[in-house]
Amino acid sequence: MSNELRNVDVAIVGGGIVGCAVALAARQAGLTVAVLERGRICGEASSVAAGLICGQYDADDGSPLVRLRLAGRDGFPEFAELLESLGGAPVGYLPGPTMGVALTDDERERLLARVAAQREAGFDVEFLEPDEARRREPVLAPDVTGAAIYPDGQVDTHRWAPIVHRAVLAAGVDVHLGAEVVAISGGADAAVQTVRGALSADHVVLATGPWARELLPWVPVVPSKGHIVTFEAPNLRTRHVIHRPAGTLSQRSDGRLIFGATKERVGFDRRVRAGAIESLLRAAAAGIPGLADGTLTGILTGFRPDSEDGLPLIGRDSRSGVMLATGHHTHGVTMSWLTGQIVARLLTGQDPDYPIEPFSPDRLGDA
Repeated sequence: MSNELRNVDVAIVGGGIVGCAVALAARQAGLTVAVLERGRICGEASSVAAGLICGQYDADDGSPLVRLRLAGRDGFPEFAELLESLGGAPVGYLPGPTMGVALTDDERERLLARVAAQREAGFDVEFLEPDEARRREPVLAPDVTGAAIYPDGQVDTHRWAPIVHRAVLAAGVDVHLGAEVVAISGGADAAVQTVRGALSADHVVLATGPWARELLPWVPVVPSKGHIVTFEAPNLRTRHVIHRPAGTLSQRSDGRLIFGATKERVGFDRRVRAGAIESLLRAAAAGIPGLADGTLTGILTGFRPDSEDGLPLIGRDSRSGVMLATGHHTHGVTMSWLTGQIVARLLTGQDPDYPIEPFSPDRLGDA
């Protein structure tokens, strides 16, 4: 890690997983890169997320976001392999499967409609009747009314921060911690001003998630707060990531169980809300009764970047000349590597190799 702010081809403001993915993809493209982070690498939402690699389990419509998520999910194994080869340790990536579960007749009808729509779109999905669902996943509640199987997966975000940090350093990225950025500019006069000094760059990428407005006040991204609870239940082993409308349960290889998450627009309020935790615990035990005998080991909160129309912002902001990579909301982990590759191609003047028009930062005007 360098303390000297030397000029580079690309200066990335924000060291979350999206910013680090952009850094690694830009290095693969032969660019010199600096990441400026006021805290620590993957120190915010990237390390308190549930780590779901989710393309399908909650996808119901033809939004361009669904296709972006699918492409992100399908490309994530390459990212996991890159992080592990550079970072020297496994990131806990598991390719699935994920089981969507219904507990009421209404939930069953919605699940059947989702499965039918995804089959018509050519997606890989399977519907299970209650007996078969419980046979494949014995931890489910006895009143399950149906389930669906998707090829989504997970990664252990609660442990990957030091691995990601080592990976970007090994790739030759300049990493500056404690380098809070106070001003940025893009275009011909691209530069970054930090509390430790300034550096020039051919390109500036803003990847600060929900904090984007601190530097570009017109960017239409706000924080979405999420609560997550963690359990230990030595006698409970799941065979799937288990998704319900009220939350998703994932289990790591060491037995830890993670259930979440809430979605609340309350600004940057880090307080743990009792009602949110109560609803999560109730929903978790309703779908997986064995959790009621587990030990609650942690409560985590974080802030995701939520855009006005629910789509990420990927591309150059015409007002500032800065490249944006933010607004991924609950899917930043899933779409991180794809976003990094798209931005790296844009930085090197190549075709993005993906239809990014729906994600243009200029689509919403001065929201």
